Amino acid sequence: MCWRWLVGMRRNPNASPAPVPGAYTMSDLGFVGRWEAAQELAMCMYVDVMRRLDKIKMISAFRGLFPYISTIRQDDVHMAYFDGHKAGSCYIWNMCSKAGEPPGWEANEEEAERNADPAMDKDLRKLTGEDTYVRFEGKLEEIERDLVREALTSWLGFAGFCAREMGLEAKKLLEALARPYAERVRDLEELSARHEVEVDAKGVEEYLVIMTEAWRRGLECA
Repeated sequence: MCWRWLVGMRRNPNASPAPVPGAYTMSDLGFVGRWEAAQELAMCMYVDVMRRLDKIKMISAFRGLFPYISTIRQDDVHMAYFDGHKAGSCYIWNMCSKAGEPPGWEANEEEAERNADPAMDKDLRKLTGEDTYVRFEGKLEEIERDLVREALTSWLGFAGFCAREMGLEAKKLLEALARPYAERVRDLEELSARHEVEVDAKGVEEYLVIMTEAWRRGLECA
């Protein structure tokens, strides 16, 4: 069989070796151990990043509800304010032993409008003004920026680990594992650029150390 294969090689150099009876093939244990450890660490990083990006998506969806929430809140505030104002006016009016209805709350709508308290409009503008939502939006921006910073810390720590311990570019490893992993990391980089997030250098180094320790323990057990 081997002699026939050698003859065939002279005729066709690209021919595959003939199988040798009793021979077998196997994966290199050193490579398999490293590959499995790399997969596990990449998944840990991916979970760290994705759970924060998912929260950012929830914040983005919540922003779309702002106009509806604003309308509902404004209606609720108006109703509560008018009910409270009327109750207080009627109470004081009765305490003063006045007959009929207090000014601004007469059954006749035109008369009630003429006698309405001019301070009411100012109070309502203060209670339902846009400042409330500006502060709320500012808080959401702060939360979103913190989430991006935390996710970026995990990603950069993992990228540093890949370069230092494996001599491999992290994005190439993610592309080999699963293309969606790399795509979501690109989303993270776009978010960090848009929010101008500053890198937490200390956090990145701590994450890198954790990854390195896990990597070396994994290789010892492989």
